[in-house]
Amino acid sequence: MITKIAKILLILFFLSSTHLIAHEKDENASVKIGETIITGTVIQNSNGENMLAWFSIPFAKPPVGELRWKAPRSFEITGNELDASNLPNHCVQVSNFYDEIDGIESNSIIGSEDCLYLNIFVSEKAMNSNKKLPVMFWIHGGGNTWGYSASNLFTDGDFVFDHDIVLVTTNYRLGPFGWFHYEGLNENSSEPLDQTVNFGTLDTIKSLEWVNENISYFNGDPENITIFGESAGGRNVMTLMTTSMSEGLFQRGIAQSGYLGSDSLDFAKNDPRSGSDGFINNRIKMLYPELSNSQIKQFMNDKDKTIEFLRNLTSDEIISYYRMRNDASELIDVPNVIPDGVVIPEKGIYGAFRDGEVHDKEMIFGTTRDEDKLFMFLNDYFVKKPLRFLSWLWPGFDMYVQPKDPKFYDLYAKYMAESWKYGAVDLPSRFLSSTQKSNIYAYRFDWDEQPTTFGVPLNKLMGAAHGMEIGFVFKSSALKGESDSYIFSSIYDAENRDTDLKLADEIGEYWVNFAYDGNPNENPYSKDVEWLNWDAKTDEERFIVLDSVNDKGIAMYNATLSADSILQGLASEALTVDQKCATIGEMFNRTTLTEEEVDDIYLTFLNGKCLN
Repeated sequence: MITKIAKILLILFFLSSTHLIAHEKDENASVKIGETIITGTVIQNSNGENMLAWFSIPFAKPPVGELRWKAPRSFEITGNELDASNLPNHCVQVSNFYDEIDGIESNSIIGSEDCLYLNIFVSEKAMNSNKKLPVMFWIHGGGNTWGYSASNLFTDGDFVFDHDIVLVTTNYRLGPFGWFHYEGLNENSSEPLDQTVNFGTLDTIKSLEWVNENISYFNGDPENITIFGESAGGRNVMTLMTTSMSEGLFQRGIAQSGYLGSDSLDFAKNDPRSGSDGFINNRIKMLYPELSNSQIKQFMNDKDKTIEFLRNLTSDEIISYYRMRNDASELIDVPNVIPDGVVIPEKGIYGAFRDGEVHDKEMIFGTTRDEDKLFMFLNDYFVKKPLRFLSWLWPGFDMYVQPKDPKFYDLYAKYMAESWKYGAVDLPSRFLSSTQKSNIYAYRFDWDEQPTTFGVPLNKLMGAAHGMEIGFVFKSSALKGESDSYIFSSIYDAENRDTDLKLADEIGEYWVNFAYDGNPNENPYSKDVEWLNWDAKTDEERFIVLDSVNDKGIAMYNATLSADSILQGLASEALTVDQKCATIGEMFNRTTLTEEEVDDIYLTFLNGKCLN
């Protein structure tokens, strides 16, 4: 009996394993830029349709050696041929649960500092059309500390096969390699942009510059570029709306579950958990254990010596210092998107949006209905894992969870999601539609039809969680029932496949319509439900709900959220004071609000009981 169970568990384990597919170079995917032929690969879907793909196209010099923590440098492709069939390097990061879809073990250091590459995808049919195609430029999420431009999360679906667009996905430096503050690090550089601390932001801008200059060779229209991204990718879209360096590089943007928050220069330097001073002190102590605290302080006071020390650290020695956040799906805790007055305005993303000092472009802002359930689902604070002791046999046992307090679980998720929507959708939509001419659109993704797996009701515990819309936007292989990932396939119920795919088609058409001309309703697809714009000038603050026909379907709703309504709702719930204070405390973690504004809220909420 034990042997039979062990065999079943091993089968399930291997079913849950996936790998990044190796591709062969194919002359049918060849373009010529200057004197160089760039040869990619051809990928076929289950319907026998072909997509042309080019991987690992360099858009900047490798940021290694003396180029670590410097603005990306232009790179000229030379030679007779560039092989663009091999997958790019990951940027240095700590892998997590999502990497398992690509066959990578979680919680390990992966990647290379040589990672500034982009990928291009277009269907064979669209490539051979006689029209220039809209370009959709995807910026992956992952807290700006994790993620990969060629992940199967958004490259294994039918989005490109279904629509006449060119999809570009890009890498950018992550974590401490992409955002790092040390005063005087590049003070002797003749390149003004080296004075920034936002190197990852500059990478994305550099990638967009390359696309503007070269995408026409791939049948893309450089005058019609839509940037879109999810989570940190959505926040990066918002960031690009604020910097003068990006103004002419794209025409519109989609921010999926983004946020307006940014970390101050002071936080980036002095935060005891992730600031650069603590990092430098710790790394000196690690490599020179014989030094006393006073000697380490003396070392750090020698700026030239410290800079040399930083540049000589290995990538593993850098990334291994940073610790994971328990509330953020194992992402490491690193300051990023830092208002420095060089790339990002000193008033920050929130301040720029609030004051209307952003580009006047059409935008879509959206969130999912149950954002934080992604982070709650495996968090020991919220759930118990009665079968964890068997996880050595099969990792899936660690996913058998039960909420410790079902009421608190649901209400915490509700108010965290409302506050996320308020900050990421309602406020930026209100700010921009009040000050700009371009139309603004808003959505909420409500799909929650996961099956019950091994007795775990995923529709209740995950629901419309953070990132859940990605599979629908890109019409993923898991959504279609074609993925070899047991874990990701288990999210979708085979009995609902037809309605799930219908919703994916609807969402994809809205996104592509928007990419064509800034209107999600008409061109090239005529939509049954008109997506009305958000207009604060006329008090028409409304958003579309994206759900399957098994539930609410697709329909327009009026916005009703305010900071006061969220706080009053939370205060009235039948929760303990500790539970309410725990909820409100997380709402303002690395918030867009000032310390004074947060203090005022704590003083008034529950008559100051959360101050204790």
